Amino acid sequence: LTRHALGAVRHAAWLRMDGWRSANREAASKSTARLRPFGSLGADLRTAVRALRATPGFTITALIVLTLGIGATTAIFSVVDAVVLRGLPFDESDRLVSIGERRLSTGRTGSAEAAPNYLDWRHARAFDGLAAVAYGSGAYILRRPDGAMSIRTRLVTHELFPVLRVAPLLGRTFTADEEEAGREQVAVLSFGFWQQEFGGDRNVIGRTMTLDSGTYRVIGVMPAGFTYPVGTAEPPQMWVPYVIPKSERARGGARAYYLQLVGRLKAGVSIDEARTELQAIIDPFVAASPDWFRDRVPSAEPLHDALVGRVRPWMLMLLGVVAFVLLIACVNVANLMLARATSRSRELGIRAALGASRWQIARGLLVESLLLSTVGAVLGLFTAWASVNVLRGAMPSDVPRLSDIAINLRVLGASAAVAIATGVLFGLAPALQFSRPDLNQALRDGGRTSTAGIAKQRLRSALVIGEVALAVVLLVGTGLFVSSFARVTRIDLGIDDQHVLTFDVPFEQVLGLSDMTLTDFEALEAKRMPLLDAVLARVQTVPGVERAALLNGGLPLSGSSSTNDAKAPATGKRLDSIEIKKVSPDYHAALRIPLHAGRLFTSADRRGSAPVAILNDLAATDLFGSASAALGQTVVADGDHTVVGVVGAVRQFGPETQAPPEIYTPLAQTSTMGGKLVIRTMDDPMAAVPAIRQAVLDVLPDAIFPKPTTMAEYAAGLVARRRFNMLLFSLFGLLGVVIAAVGVYGVMGYLVAQRAPEFGVRLALGAARGQVLRLVLGRAAVFMTVGLVVGLSAAWGLSRFVKAFLFDVTPADPLVYAAVAFALVAAGFVAAFMPALRASRVDPIITLRAE
Repeated sequence: LTRHALGAVRHAAWLRMDGWRSANREAASKSTARLRPFGSLGADLRTAVRALRATPGFTITALIVLTLGIGATTAIFSVVDAVVLRGLPFDESDRLVSIGERRLSTGRTGSAEAAPNYLDWRHARAFDGLAAVAYGSGAYILRRPDGAMSIRTRLVTHELFPVLRVAPLLGRTFTADEEEAGREQVAVLSFGFWQQEFGGDRNVIGRTMTLDSGTYRVIGVMPAGFTYPVGTAEPPQMWVPYVIPKSERARGGARAYYLQLVGRLKAGVSIDEARTELQAIIDPFVAASPDWFRDRVPSAEPLHDALVGRVRPWMLMLLGVVAFVLLIACVNVANLMLARATSRSRELGIRAALGASRWQIARGLLVESLLLSTVGAVLGLFTAWASVNVLRGAMPSDVPRLSDIAINLRVLGASAAVAIATGVLFGLAPALQFSRPDLNQALRDGGRTSTAGIAKQRLRSALVIGEVALAVVLLVGTGLFVSSFARVTRIDLGIDDQHVLTFDVPFEQVLGLSDMTLTDFEALEAKRMPLLDAVLARVQTVPGVERAALLNGGLPLSGSSSTNDAKAPATGKRLDSIEIKKVSPDYHAALRIPLHAGRLFTSADRRGSAPVAILNDLAATDLFGSASAALGQTVVADGDHTVVGVVGAVRQFGPETQAPPEIYTPLAQTSTMGGKLVIRTMDDPMAAVPAIRQAVLDVLPDAIFPKPTTMAEYAAGLVARRRFNMLLFSLFGLLGVVIAAVGVYGVMGYLVAQRAPEFGVRLALGAARGQVLRLVLGRAAVFMTVGLVVGLSAAWGLSRFVKAFLFDVTPADPLVYAAVAFALVAAGFVAAFMPALRASRVDPIITLRAE
């Protein structure tokens, strides 16, 4: 007995000790859990992976939506970051300023400046240095034994590199003596060109290159990554000193604005102080040359703003638009997760009954959403990486820093932040809604499909409505931009830009006449005109060529301009700025500029005959009152000319600008060697390029031509930004509609699955299947109607932010709003029809047996 009693006592003590140890372990576990609330993340992550694998339909749909949303956002952010947000790659770049002039009549600031102003301003005390870069420096031709190649070249003054505070990798940069003398031809190479042409030879300093304009000696190589102008699509390969021609150093005659001025402010000097000094410097010249300064005052702005200021609003708008796409994606996935969590209410209830806390359930749901967003971000990053090159190629060529657009560490960091933010955003609603499940309801339902409570249904309905509303805003923007683009392309430019080819003919370089004076040109008059006539006559014989002409001046739509002032002695009227063009007889016929009165130029309008001119109808009206009144009158513009014709106005700078007054003079009555060939062909102009080149070479055997361009390309470039906006908005609008439609489909599908017993009972009690179909479609119609009302109201409120980007379209265009409403209703009906059809086909017998 004693032995048995002792055994019983020992057993009881062991049981008590084990209970005490278990209690201690439980207490310690709870204490540790309190101290380490994230201690079970590994387990939550494994559970999340299993849960997502168990519902492949939901997981795939959510990942597709997130990939598209995050990918689009990352791609657009990479563009905005490179173009707008990133600072300039120069030391103390905030002190770099762009200098120009502002037109008082229009308030517009020009980015190009005339040489006399630069020469006066370069000694301003507000700057540590002021440099000039010639616009359109173009290409030099490198002649080698194995052929010739074109080198992208920029003509710059010697102050540029010190102003930017960039030292060469090898050698040195220009000196003031080399620039002023202009006799010793020297060059500084880019890093890429040094590697390409000289194989990275560090002994390149002192070597020479034979170019079309002479022999140049290499004096320096810039470091890798340096380029100026910043971020150009085709960065310069070489910089050479710019020697300002003597004819352009004094004020008077035509104003040539072609220099970009960049200066570095001295420490402690503000932009306003610099602007005041610039004005003070030119004040003594205003009285002497009032026409030169009429309607113009000096301007100065940070170089970064000058480069990207005109595209900053546009870029930020694109970022805002893609944010709408991302928001739609988040709302969509949140709604899908809510619907999915509703179907998991029994599972969550059981977890709560087994002791899971509210925080543990919420944490598990948040881990699922973060896992989804992380995988979506990785896939979106690959999508963005593949899209960046497409975006870069599709963007207008005038976008600054276009070559800098890429996926980098900043973009990767932003993508990671977006992934976390979206994961929390779309995971928060289900985590809050289902972290405290109703245990009695969940366990009582057993294996039956549970139906969401009223609060949860309202939340899901609100998310669907929000999703539709966001898609409506995107679609309204799409409609406005598509309408704007359509209206821009219908504007009459004043010319027929189809089947017209243009390219420069280097007459001066071929004949070595670049530095000759006016007297030299007059001595070569007998040689010049036969040369021009021979080139035109030979090109005219090329099969497929309809008309061939030469132009010296601003080619329409190209962005170039040559202006002068004009006076009408008979009326006393004057024009302070008029486009002046020197053309050969077939110029107007080649561009199909209509003749309104008088005649066009003929071969008889040559040196020695009476100087004549043709005005466009705007200039004729401004100077003489009408086209007919201008005929036979004298106009003074770079000399006296008799008006013999009036032609139609040409929108020189594109469809969104007004046509300027223009005056045309015969090329044969000037001392200009030539300029651009303007050729109208019967078919594709690019197909005729080889034959046209050969025709010119027959007359100018040493000529090497830059890349030819069609007038249609110039015209397309002027509307490139609108085309890009239209395409991007259309893509994002379509994406928004698809994501919204997926959301409607998903929510209606879950709704049908949860209400299947109700539908079965209705059908068992005699309801027609059409009634069930109408019931489900009616629910979807409510979502779409409320979403449309909210979305159209929001679009109307936000439309003022895009008003500046529209052309001839009101932000509240009723046709656009009506088209958006129709498109959304159609998309919603298509999305809801299949779930509704499935609801109408529920088998009541199976449903009642399950109940």
